[in-house]
Amino acid sequence: MNKIGSVLIALTFAACLMGPRPGAAEGALAVGSTGNVAKDGIAIGDATNYATREAAAASALAYCRGRNNARIAPNAAALCQIVATFTRQCGASALDRANHTPGAGWAIAATKEAAESQALANCQAAAGASRSQFCKIFTSFCDTKDTETALPK
Repeated sequence: MNKIGSVLIALTFAACLMGPRPGAAEGALAVGSTGNVAKDGIAIGDATNYATREAAAASALAYCRGRNNARIAPNAAALCQIVATFTRQCGASALDRANHTPGAGWAIAATKEAAESQALANCQAAAGASRSQFCKIFTSFCDTKDTETALPK
């Protein structure tokens, strides 16, 4: 084999290592909101540990628009859209669960603790001073596996 052939084989091998891996841990977060959480509620759907971002996004949207959200917050569920996709990260959402309150927040971060802390801070900011203490973590999740499976909802 000549020098050029060796270089081409090495470059081909390197390109394969750098490209997307079919078992990569991909996740997505979908949120539906009319802009008035106090009036219409909020819909949230997450998906983790999928082989592709597209599969994770489709699952997060389906969950966000699903029966439970459509029943509780129909106007918000109808507006679900992907707000984040991520690889090997964690996410969280926080809510003030009282009816007709504006407290809701979400975040994606490197660790579960950081995502929960940021989601809680975002909820507290949205809730305002009079309701900030009522924000609690609603969901938290991490995208770490190298298989295409969805975590149970």
